[in-house]
Amino acid sequence: MNFGWIEIILFYGLAVGLAAWQYWKTDKELKATRAKRLEEEAKAKAEEDEPPSD
Repeated sequence: MNFGWIEIILFYGLAVGLAAWQYWKTDKELKATRAKRLEEEAKAKAEEDEPPSD
């Protein structure tokens, strides 16, 4: 039997799985960071545009 194919499939399956997981995790973190930044920018703009309360 040729166990080389089994090794190749397992090794590259693991590598692709880890790459996909890393991509998903990074994408999730980037979306959260972008949302937080946009929220802070909107809040700062709202405070900037607010008329003085004299």
